[in-house]
Amino acid sequence: MAIQLNDSIIVASDNKTATILEDDTLTFSKENISKIHSWENGIVTGTGEYYVISNAVRLFNNFKKLPHHYFADCLDISRKLREFEIGTEYYQVAHTKLMYSTYTENGAQLYRVESFDQNEKYQVTAADKMDITVWMFDPKIEIISMNLKELYGGLKDRSFFKNNDEWVNYYIEHLAPIFKKKSQQDFLVSQSFDVFFQTKDQYIYGEFPNI
Repeated sequence: MAIQLNDSIIVASDNKTATILEDDTLTFSKENISKIHSWENGIVTGTGEYYVISNAVRLFNNFKKLPHHYFADCLDISRKLREFEIGTEYYQVAHTKLMYSTYTENGAQLYRVESFDQNEKYQVTAADKMDITVWMFDPKIEIISMNLKELYGGLKDRSFFKNNDEWVNYYIEHLAPIFKKKSQQDFLVSQSFDVFFQTKDQYIYGEFPNI
């Protein structure tokens, strides 16, 4: 889940990871693994196969001072290498996409890297102000639809709050029940989550066990 505010951004991701094995089965990590990766101007996360996402980020970070739109090329290379390894018939790999943040003069901005057709290039688009992006491998959101409506209706910029503690606590209270409910319906989602807050000159990051 990612929230684009006028002066800041918030990204939250569960920490259960799955990787496709050669026999077509899924293996899950025994430990929580953060799906929020770092680059020099913010974070990168995504949905799809963790292996493809992490390799795309690693590839981007291996080259200094790349323009941020090169995340699209790195994702394309990472996905093709993975498909060369295991084949092209895996939905989770083929539909992997990224989202990243960057500092701006007025705050922080989110960008989505995705393709709506496997035969087309990845496109980089900026998230709209006061908007929420929800990416889940299982797109069923009925169980959390009311929580999402409440969150959307109550979006507030960082500048609305007296301090960072108020800002963080406000959004944690909205995010926690969403991850808990979704984890009860989807075995690919953990109720615990990592959360990242970014303004024009600072960031806050932490893991929320949600128990």
